[in-house]
Amino acid sequence: MILRENLDRIIKGKTVLVTGASGTVGSEIVRQLSRWFPKQIVCLGRQREKLDHLIVTQRTFDNAVDLVVEVCDVCDQRRINQVFVKYVPDIVFHMAAEKDIRSTNADPAYAVMVNVKGTLNVIESACKIGSEKLVFSSSIKAGQPTSVMGATKRIGEMIVGSAAVNLGKSYYTVRLSNVLESVGGVHALFCRQIENGGPLTITHPEAERVFVGSKVTARLLLETLGYGTPGSILAFAVGDKTRMIDLAKRLIRDYGLTEKDDIEIAYIGLRDGERLVEETITAGKQWKTTPHGEILISNQQGNPHSMPSFQIMVDELLEIANSQETNELLHKISIIVPDYAGCD
Repeated sequence: MILRENLDRIIKGKTVLVTGASGTVGSEIVRQLSRWFPKQIVCLGRQREKLDHLIVTQRTFDNAVDLVVEVCDVCDQRRINQVFVKYVPDIVFHMAAEKDIRSTNADPAYAVMVNVKGTLNVIESACKIGSEKLVFSSSIKAGQPTSVMGATKRIGEMIVGSAAVNLGKSYYTVRLSNVLESVGGVHALFCRQIENGGPLTITHPEAERVFVGSKVTARLLLETLGYGTPGSILAFAVGDKTRMIDLAKRLIRDYGLTEKDDIEIAYIGLRDGERLVEETITAGKQWKTTPHGEILISNQQGNPHSMPSFQIMVDELLEIANSQETNELLHKISIIVPDYAGCD
């Protein structure tokens, strides 16, 4: 694992910017960053109320680090650039994203604007001011994607990889599994459904997902600062596969209720782009070990080295997204991401 003094050397005295800072993992990154004494943490997000709550909560137990809030949408290129010029961050954690499979499949243009255009804006601004390191939060769903979310995250990885290779800087991707406490995740959904009297909706009796807690996810994201290389793709060898039916039954019991008598479970079928079983990240053909026992690195790099017209295609993709031509947009995504299985 990365030695404490190495993280101290990397973070201490530096300005760190976190997009999506009020999110489940983004806010935990902000909390854990403070122990490494950065010069300043810039908390960037779209909702002022959530960001202010994060700052108040953080300062109740740590008032030594300079925390600042910037209300900003990553899709707003001018505003993003202003923030980067104002603070000149040394390290960037790009956590802002649209991750819900259902909403991104329903509105692929929005998914492209947030996950592609937003990432492009952050990368371009980081390049302009010379940020030393950039960590792009992706998803295990970006590997051989079956959903719009996964495919747009894959394009984000390619944008990061291309910039990293051109600059020779440690801009890299980390593919995350499902975060257990995520507000938009299935755990939170089940809890809301129980509190509303049910039923709990499960896609399939054999559906399995890999869950990792937000604290572990944030800790490992920080520790990748010692292992990410320009254009690399990392993942975490943590978390276990959990059957959705087992999670549902456990939560029903945790609420002091019983299945059928108090809460019904209903099967609704897999949604478009959903896998029945998600992969568990382990060392093997695709993933190689690093000196850190829980961080793996992919044989597949994030830079589109075999695609000289990549930037042109991304520009065309964004133009189509603005026009709201869904079929054309999905076709363009499948050209940029050839292994995207969501387009006929």
